[in-house]
Amino acid sequence: MARLPRLVIPNQPLHIMHRGNNRQDIFNSEDDMLRVKDDIAHGLEKSGCSLHAYVIMRNHLHLLITPDSKEQLAVFMQAMANRYVRYYNALHKRTGTLWEGRYKSCLVDSDSYLFSLYKYIEMNPVKADIVTNPCDYRWSSYSHNALAVEDKLITEHSLYSALGYNPYIRCKRYKELFNRLDITHQEEKITRATIAGEAYGSENFHKKIRPLVSRTTKLSTHGGDRKSESFKNQAG
Repeated sequence: MARLPRLVIPNQPLHIMHRGNNRQDIFNSEDDMLRVKDDIAHGLEKSGCSLHAYVIMRNHLHLLITPDSKEQLAVFMQAMANRYVRYYNALHKRTGTLWEGRYKSCLVDSDSYLFSLYKYIEMNPVKADIVTNPCDYRWSSYSHNALAVEDKLITEHSLYSALGYNPYIRCKRYKELFNRLDITHQEEKITRATIAGEAYGSENFHKKIRPLVSRTTKLSTHGGDRKSESFKNQAG
């Protein structure tokens, strides 16, 4: 079956997940983490895309990113991913693939669900039992978004900027929103949308974007048992 074209709309955020081949650890040290951050910065500069939230785990990463176009998103992903492969292969004296095929993505309804994606991404280390609080994890955007620690990778989304007129008010309100927001019932839907490459948003959002794309935007109802461990593990 031919794969569906990726859902990308200019200036609309996407959630991206990219994982190591066979779920292998590909960020094994502080040097690796610093290197991939540098590669993300390189990709952002080359493509003109804007990054709003991220987390780097040992075998995968999550990004909330807004591209100007589908072509610029491809420029970003190729620049970032290929640069890291060259570094990793040279370091470990290996050849061949590092990433697990095509990266996963879903288009995000920024009006209704943007901050749910922020929390979904930045809570990854807590869900993985690496830390008990997202502020204790160095390799995510939480410190910028919630604690006013400058992160040069981040371009603040307009909805985040609207939280307050200075960084400290924005962070205070972001943290309050982050702590109040319950995404328990949304996590599986976000995972499904990302794996299926579909849109995550309200019914009005689906109606709005449907004329702009040449494929379905709805969450798939096929694909096996959505509560199974094998499905839950697909998103990292």
